[in-house]
Amino acid sequence: MLDVGVIIVVLLLGFRCKNLFKETLSSFDRKTLNLLWIYHLIFAVIYYFYVNVNSGDAKNYWFTVKEQVDTGLWDYIQLGFGTYFMYALNYIPSAIMQLSFLTGSLMYALVGYLGFVYLYVIFKERIKYNTNIFKIPLFPILLFLPNMHFWTCNVGKDTLLFFCIMFMFYGMSRSKIHWGKIVFSLLLAYLVRPHIAAFLVAAFGFAYLLDGDLKGYQKAFFIMVMIAGFALVYESLMQYLRIESFDLDTISSYSDDKVTKLSRDSTGSSVDMSSYPLPLKVFTFLYRPLFIDANGILGMLASVENFILLGLSVKLLWLNPFKIFFKSKTFFKALSVFLILGAISFSLILGNLGIMLRQKNMFIPALLFICLWAFSYKTEKKVSLIPNPPSVNKD
Repeated sequence: MLDVGVIIVVLLLGFRCKNLFKETLSSFDRKTLNLLWIYHLIFAVIYYFYVNVNSGDAKNYWFTVKEQVDTGLWDYIQLGFGTYFMYALNYIPSAIMQLSFLTGSLMYALVGYLGFVYLYVIFKERIKYNTNIFKIPLFPILLFLPNMHFWTCNVGKDTLLFFCIMFMFYGMSRSKIHWGKIVFSLLLAYLVRPHIAAFLVAAFGFAYLLDGDLKGYQKAFFIMVMIAGFALVYESLMQYLRIESFDLDTISSYSDDKVTKLSRDSTGSSVDMSSYPLPLKVFTFLYRPLFIDANGILGMLASVENFILLGLSVKLLWLNPFKIFFKSKTFFKALSVFLILGAISFSLILGNLGIMLRQKNMFIPALLFICLWAFSYKTEKKVSLIPNPPSVNKD
């Protein structure tokens, strides 16, 4: 009965999330978000059956704490980051409340969906002119890309990180920065995967240093704050990554070791990228599998999505993104740096297309925003030359 009650609450909360932004969202937006929640739930159910058949980290995070009765909540908290944090987070619903794995999956699906709500609002507020391709508006249709939903509707780190990143993006996108949201997002991301929190800090820090509105002494102060913050987390980051230093030899050895471990695969999706130049590695991380790599139905769906992302990226390159980058505001610069950091870093350590699909999910929202904002920026420039420009159509 407890499971039924929790599931009902989760379902109702999903439909109520949009009420956080009553003044921002139109009737069309609210209907779209309701549809997005239903769509997200479908993927939650699909993933539930998928992981029950194929096993995976999600079941480990939920059932380990339920079965290891000799290990308490405080024991998991003391053990630190990553997987142990997931055990600690799931301890109450799984070990104490004895909720089912299905209920836990739907609870996490709600967290992932909340990330989509924040992402929707960011697009709604920041993209002035929508772009149509074959008379189809890119927003909000791109938020229905299946890979983003498949990896954000289950018990796992990817769901939490997706929410953290979207929550932080939202906090940074405000005219008056919401520091509470940013600190919470960074703390949670740090506990789940410390290096992702480091990417976020580096991306927004670098963007602010490039911001022409900041004076020299403000930039100097900002640099000192970043250095001090990095010093505070240095030891724990080294412990999590299991490396001794950041010198080139150690990083190269770490990269080779990760490629070896993360390329092991029994489904035929491993890729030998050892001889690839860096641009081709980044391309593989962001846009493969394509149709020639497809392995089964899931591979074909991923190929369709990657083809769409590739098409958007080609259109972006046609618009001279470097010029747009230097003329853009801090938020656009930060997302660009975050995407570049993630694409380069993960392309150096991954050699398995299946793992790439999951890991790149954290960076795809940034890619989508960069593309749509750049398209809108170019449209805005054209419209500004028209004596009587048309009204903005944000839907």
